[in-house]
Amino acid sequence: MKTIPFILLLFISIISLGQKPDSAASLKPKQVCEADLQWIDTKPPMLPGAKMAIVEGNPKAAGHFTLRLKFPPYYKIPAHIHPVDERTTVIKGIMNIGFGDVLDTTNAKKLTVGCFYMNPAGIHHYAFTSEAETEIEISTNGPWGLELLKK
Repeated sequence: MKTIPFILLLFISIISLGQKPDSAASLKPKQVCEADLQWIDTKPPMLPGAKMAIVEGNPKAAGHFTLRLKFPPYYKIPAHIHPVDERTTVIKGIMNIGFGDVLDTTNAKKLTVGCFYMNPAGIHHYAFTSEAETEIEISTNGPWGLELLKK
Protein backbone atom coordinates (compact mmCIF):
# COMPACT_ATOMS: atom_id res chain seq x y z
CA MET A 1 0.00 0.00 0.00
CA LYS A 2 2.83 2.40 0.71
CA THR A 3 4.27 1.93 -2.77
CA ILE A 4 1.18 3.24 -4.60
CA PRO A 5 1.26 6.73 -2.99
CA PHE A 6 5.04 6.86 -3.53
CA ILE A 7 4.70 5.92 -7.21
CA LEU A 8 1.88 8.45 -7.64
CA LEU A 9 3.99 11.19 -6.01
CA LEU A 10 6.98 10.27 -8.18
CA PHE A 11 4.83 10.35 -11.32
CA ILE A 12 3.40 13.79 -10.47
CA SER A 13 6.90 15.12 -9.71
CA ILE A 14 8.25 13.91 -13.06
CA ILE A 15 5.35 15.47 -14.96
CA SER A 16 5.73 18.80 -13.17
CA LEU A 17 9.46 18.96 -14.00
CA GLY A 18 8.62 19.15 -17.69
CA GLN A 19 6.27 22.10 -17.25
CA LYS A 20 7.51 25.66 -17.59
CA PRO A 21 6.39 28.54 -15.37
CA ASP A 22 3.75 30.80 -16.92
CA SER A 23 6.26 33.57 -17.65
CA ALA A 24 8.64 31.22 -19.48
CA ALA A 25 5.76 29.64 -21.42
CA SER A 26 4.79 33.06 -22.80
CA LEU A 27 8.29 33.80 -24.11
CA LYS A 28 9.01 33.40 -27.80
CA PRO A 29 12.40 32.86 -29.43
CA LYS A 30 14.17 36.07 -30.37
CA GLN A 31 17.31 36.67 -32.38
CA VAL A 32 18.88 40.12 -32.57
CA CYS A 33 21.92 41.04 -34.65
CA GLU A 34 23.98 44.22 -34.53
CA ALA A 35 22.22 45.57 -37.65
CA ASP A 36 18.83 45.17 -35.90
CA LEU A 37 19.69 47.50 -33.02
CA GLN A 38 18.08 50.93 -32.93
CA TRP A 39 20.49 53.30 -31.22
CA ILE A 40 19.20 56.40 -29.42
CA ASP A 41 20.93 59.08 -27.37
CA THR A 42 20.98 58.41 -23.64
CA LYS A 43 19.18 60.77 -21.31
CA PRO A 44 20.26 62.32 -18.01
CA PRO A 45 21.70 61.41 -15.65
CA MET A 46 24.00 60.04 -18.38
CA LEU A 47 26.25 62.69 -19.87
CA PRO A 48 25.81 63.60 -23.57
CA GLY A 49 27.63 61.44 -26.12
CA ALA A 50 26.49 57.94 -25.12
CA LYS A 51 24.01 55.86 -27.13
CA MET A 52 21.68 53.07 -26.03
CA ALA A 53 19.81 50.22 -27.76
CA ILE A 54 17.33 47.92 -26.05
CA VAL A 55 17.89 44.32 -27.11
CA GLU A 56 15.00 42.79 -25.14
CA GLY A 57 12.64 43.60 -22.32
CA ASN A 58 11.96 46.90 -20.61
CA PRO A 59 14.64 48.27 -18.26
CA LYS A 60 12.05 50.38 -16.42
CA ALA A 61 9.81 47.40 -15.59
CA ALA A 62 10.21 44.40 -13.31
CA GLY A 63 11.70 41.44 -15.12
CA HIS A 64 14.71 40.60 -17.24
CA PHE A 65 16.09 42.98 -19.87
CA THR A 66 19.16 43.33 -22.07
CA LEU A 67 20.51 46.60 -23.42
CA ARG A 68 23.63 47.85 -25.15
CA LEU A 69 25.45 51.09 -24.46
CA LYS A 70 28.02 52.78 -26.73
CA PHE A 71 30.46 55.34 -25.38
CA PRO A 72 32.85 57.61 -27.27
CA PRO A 73 36.55 57.66 -26.38
CA TYR A 74 37.37 59.15 -22.97
CA TYR A 75 33.73 59.12 -21.80
CA LYS A 76 33.25 59.36 -18.04
CA ILE A 77 30.41 58.12 -15.87
CA PRO A 78 30.71 59.77 -12.43
CA ALA A 79 30.30 57.79 -9.22
CA HIS A 80 26.82 56.31 -9.03
CA ILE A 81 24.66 53.44 -7.81
CA HIS A 82 22.02 51.14 -9.32
CA PRO A 83 18.86 49.84 -7.58
CA VAL A 84 19.55 46.28 -8.80
CA ASP A 85 22.67 44.23 -9.54
CA GLU A 86 24.51 45.32 -12.68
CA ARG A 87 25.68 42.46 -14.93
CA THR A 88 27.78 43.69 -17.82
CA THR A 89 29.92 42.28 -20.64
CA VAL A 90 32.37 44.38 -22.64
CA ILE A 91 31.54 43.92 -26.35
CA LYS A 92 34.00 46.40 -27.89
CA GLY A 93 36.78 48.65 -26.62
CA ILE A 94 37.85 49.09 -23.00
CA MET A 95 35.72 49.87 -19.96
CA ASN A 96 37.47 50.95 -16.77
CA ILE A 97 35.57 50.34 -13.51
CA GLY A 98 36.45 51.74 -10.11
CA PHE A 99 34.82 51.84 -6.70
CA GLY A 100 34.25 54.80 -4.44
CA ASP A 101 32.41 58.08 -4.16
CA VAL A 102 34.49 60.04 -6.68
CA LEU A 103 35.68 59.15 -10.19
CA ASP A 104 39.41 58.39 -10.04
CA THR A 105 41.06 57.52 -13.38
CA THR A 106 44.18 56.30 -11.55
CA ASN A 107 42.29 53.67 -9.55
CA ALA A 108 40.22 51.42 -11.78
CA LYS A 109 40.24 47.93 -13.29
CA LYS A 110 40.74 47.85 -17.09
CA LEU A 111 38.20 45.49 -18.67
CA THR A 112 38.66 44.49 -22.31
CA VAL A 113 36.48 42.71 -24.88
CA GLY A 114 34.88 39.61 -23.42
CA CYS A 115 35.30 40.69 -19.79
CA PHE A 116 32.29 40.48 -17.50
CA TYR A 117 31.61 42.41 -14.34
CA MET A 118 28.87 42.37 -11.71
CA ASN A 119 28.33 45.29 -9.38
CA PRO A 120 25.86 44.58 -6.56
CA ALA A 121 22.91 46.92 -6.09
CA GLY A 122 23.82 50.05 -4.13
CA ILE A 123 27.61 49.76 -4.51
CA HIS A 124 29.34 53.08 -5.23
CA HIS A 125 31.24 52.82 -8.51
CA TYR A 126 32.30 54.79 -11.57
CA ALA A 127 33.35 54.01 -15.12
CA PHE A 128 35.28 55.54 -17.98
CA THR A 129 36.47 54.56 -21.43
CA SER A 130 39.94 54.79 -22.93
CA GLU A 131 41.06 55.86 -26.40
CA ALA A 132 38.54 53.80 -28.40
CA GLU A 133 34.76 53.69 -28.73
CA THR A 134 33.43 51.21 -26.18
CA GLU A 135 30.29 49.08 -26.24
CA ILE A 136 28.88 47.13 -23.30
CA GLU A 137 25.90 44.86 -22.83
CA ILE A 138 23.91 44.92 -19.60
CA SER A 139 21.67 41.91 -19.04
CA THR A 140 19.95 41.89 -15.68
CA ASN A 141 16.60 42.42 -13.96
CA GLY A 142 14.64 45.64 -13.73
CA PRO A 143 13.49 48.05 -12.83
CA TRP A 144 16.82 49.60 -13.79
CA GLY A 145 18.17 53.00 -12.90
CA LEU A 146 21.32 55.01 -12.39
CA GLU A 147 21.61 57.54 -9.58
CA LEU A 148 24.63 59.83 -9.48
CA LEU A 149 26.15 60.31 -6.05
CA LYS A 150 25.90 63.77 -4.54
CA LYS A 151 29.18 65.69 -4.69
